[in-house]
Amino acid sequence: MLITLWGKAGSGKSTVAKKLAEKLGYEVISIGNMKRQLAAEMWLDIQSFNLLGEKPENRETFDLKYEEYQKSLPLNGKIILDSRLGFYAQPKAFRILLDVQDKVAAQRILGDQRSTETAKDLAQSLQEVKKRNKADQERYIKLYNIDIRDHKNYSLVIDTSDKTIDEIIKTIEKNLKA
Repeated sequence: MLITLWGKAGSGKSTVAKKLAEKLGYEVISIGNMKRQLAAEMWLDIQSFNLLGEKPENRETFDLKYEEYQKSLPLNGKIILDSRLGFYAQPKAFRILLDVQDKVAAQRILGDQRSTETAKDLAQSLQEVKKRNKADQERYIKLYNIDIRDHKNYSLVIDTSDKTIDEIIKTIEKNLKA
């Protein structure tokens, strides 16, 4: 079964994807990691890379390329697809949204010290999280006329703000079996 997984910045989606894949014996395909790698190759931080992707003339390079790849994945594959467009590209998959409060997300991201992040303190991290989440939402409304944060697009929505990774995994497993 193909599982799509997406969440707001700092929701824990990468950690959840990795642990869930280990537990289920699945492969993780992360579109975000693919984009971070491309951003680094272009000597850009992720925010600058995403700003380039918001331009309609860059849609083929930044979105359609990844969209077509995601659509080509087998529905019966043992794959966890970590992607904003996963639910859209694979509407028959089990689609998970991980939500998180902005302040919690900012703390998590700041603590991760990702090489593509630029925040120096919590206030800046919070500002960047809000800006990034808003830009992501507006981008996909503009390019696809879809709201990636609309809960109706998902089979399961979990607020991860006050949950451990193990609690999140148990919730997902319970709903996969249902």
